[in-house]
Amino acid sequence: MKKHLQLLIIFMTGMLYTAISHAESVYFVQSANAKIWLNSSFASKVIAEVGKGQRLISTGQQGRWIKVNFDGKEGYIPSLLLSTHPPLKRPMIVKAEDAEIRQGVRRRTSSFTSAAAARGLTKEDRERGDIEEGVDFNALHKMEALTFTDNEITQFMEGGKL
Repeated sequence: MKKHLQLLIIFMTGMLYTAISHAESVYFVQSANAKIWLNSSFASKVIAEVGKGQRLISTGQQGRWIKVNFDGKEGYIPSLLLSTHPPLKRPMIVKAEDAEIRQGVRRRTSSFTSAAAARGLTKEDRERGDIEEGVDFNALHKMEALTFTDNEITQFMEGGKL
């Protein structure tokens, strides 16, 4: 009985701490566009779409979804698309004719870096995601590095085993 009471106290303290630590936080959208979902599921209805830099007030969290208020509506956004700081103000596209590009500088980025940049993720965001969100960007990099021949793709689409 005493052990159950202790576990209940620990559980209630944890719930209280979570509620207090997340009380009305300010977040900023980091991706070019982010959908606000009615519930914390991609299967739910999209109630709004916001752009990069949009300031949102959070009133809670459900798993890896942040509960936000926008235009009088309450919905959820995946936490990976949000940050507590505004997105960086840097140019999104570097053109080959830009004066700052010097001879011999690598002009192409890896597909991994391009995909992360398109989502508004900096190196620091990827590191934070690895720690806070449990995202494995190294595994993503390995997956993006995989290549397949046309024959392998055709065989896969036809249901054959590789």
